[in-house]
Amino acid sequence: MEAITWRGAAGVTIMIFLTSWSVFYQRYKSWDSNHRDVPKPMVSKLRLIQPPVQPCLLNQSLFFDQTTYPTYTEVVVLNRDHLYRKGDVLTVKVVARDKEGRSKTYGGDFFRARLVSSDRSLQASSAGHVTDHCNGTYTVQFPLYWVGNVSIKIQLVHPSEAVKVLQRLRQIPNKRVFYCKFKDKSKSKSKSTQQCFSSNNPSLPPHRQCDFSKPEANGTWICEKPEKLPCSAITKCQWYFKGITRVLGFVSEAEKKLFKKPYLETELEVDPKEPIRVLETELPTPEHLPACTGNARESGASLGHWSGKVWKSAVCNVRVFTKEEIRQCLANKTVYMQGDSTIRQWSQRLQKVVPLKKDKRAKDSKVLQVGYNSQWNISVRYRFHHLPIQTKTWHNFYGYHYTVDELDATQGGPNMVIVLSLWAHFTAEPLDMFRSRLYAIRSAIHRLLRRSPGTRVFVRTGTTREHKKGKLEYYLLSSDWLAYQITEVIREIFREDPDVVVLDTWDMSVCQPGKDHVHPDQTMVDNLLNRLFSHICPN
Repeated sequence: MEAITWRGAAGVTIMIFLTSWSVFYQRYKSWDSNHRDVPKPMVSKLRLIQPPVQPCLLNQSLFFDQTTYPTYTEVVVLNRDHLYRKGDVLTVKVVARDKEGRSKTYGGDFFRARLVSSDRSLQASSAGHVTDHCNGTYTVQFPLYWVGNVSIKIQLVHPSEAVKVLQRLRQIPNKRVFYCKFKDKSKSKSKSTQQCFSSNNPSLPPHRQCDFSKPEANGTWICEKPEKLPCSAITKCQWYFKGITRVLGFVSEAEKKLFKKPYLETELEVDPKEPIRVLETELPTPEHLPACTGNARESGASLGHWSGKVWKSAVCNVRVFTKEEIRQCLANKTVYMQGDSTIRQWSQRLQKVVPLKKDKRAKDSKVLQVGYNSQWNISVRYRFHHLPIQTKTWHNFYGYHYTVDELDATQGGPNMVIVLSLWAHFTAEPLDMFRSRLYAIRSAIHRLLRRSPGTRVFVRTGTTREHKKGKLEYYLLSSDWLAYQITEVIREIFREDPDVVVLDTWDMSVCQPGKDHVHPDQTMVDNLLNRLFSHICPN
């Protein structure tokens, strides 16, 4: 299948399928013979390109009476009477309307689109891909991966008016409250707790700052200077979770209503309501997808579907690895994972599956974990990324290492696998701050590959997540729209980089069989690891 992908309004994925995937190359063969000047569809792999298309700009004034209203928003299946077969693309048109039923004239709504099997025993699901036409209309396209009756599920996650609020809030630095402790080791009573900041704070003059920033990593961490202790006395840091409500002061009462029902996470009514029948293809199907080589055209592509508890990739051959195959794949290798707790889940799963013994030489904590298997000579290391980190626990400040520093200190090679995951703790930060952090990491990756050719480097994207008890502050700081913007930046910076494979996890989470959670269930984790192993050991 060949696809064109670009970013639409509010970061909505725009993916228009030029053909169905490779099994339907024959369908276009006779047509192509009469159109020699038109490039042939790709066979056996997806081609993802990024044309210079500008996303829709939400620069219009905010009119609450024009807010997208789910009840009147129209969802219509195009070509309803078409005879659909496996491999076709089902297209849906969405027309956004306000509470008065008036068609909207601008885009920016954030939707979540899924296709699910009507047959519960099949338990199949896939993600739809939304095109924002910037005029209040949207096209949603669903590749048809399986045979049987399918139902369309489209959810309005946020209307464009709420997205505009999230856009504005994201650009406000230092919305979260952090503290660090300072202590004089020689004087037990000489200690102080100071507020710290993940971005520059102009109100804090230089002589009152302890600046722990690292320009080489594009990392900023500045604390208020204690009156009687040196900056070097810093010991531990913590996110002040009771300060999460501070963000509520940045939104008006009218804006708060945009993050309540019916405007928040509401399923839209689809016309027609009846399921659509998908028939078996008339054309021969290739027996195998290409191996997951990790080239730039495959990197970042997450097209595929869930079949029961197994993710079936439409891009490359993602295998289901047994415990024995995992050991064989990772034999004589070191796997280094750095990032948030969503990648710590992977290392903890490997500890049980391989299994791994904890390395007593390393102090085990949520910040650093090391495990090894002497029989297979497998080592798995995990370390949390550097601040900002949104955790209520006090952690040793010097236990946090910048990814840039870790990469520069790594002796890589063909038996070194590096997996990076930075997203969950950055949704509340300005996007330029996160982008600059990734640019520094990308430069460090390039230095590593020049120094140690053959090192495998993977960067994973974000996923959908839960929002605790539907509280507004959690949406304002970690909405799925914010996480999707992070995912888009990761794709933008790394997708075409030949030194990096992007493990794009977004679509998998959009249609996952389990519940949305920042720490997804074991089914999701195992399938994410299968994708990783399929790239490390494609054959």
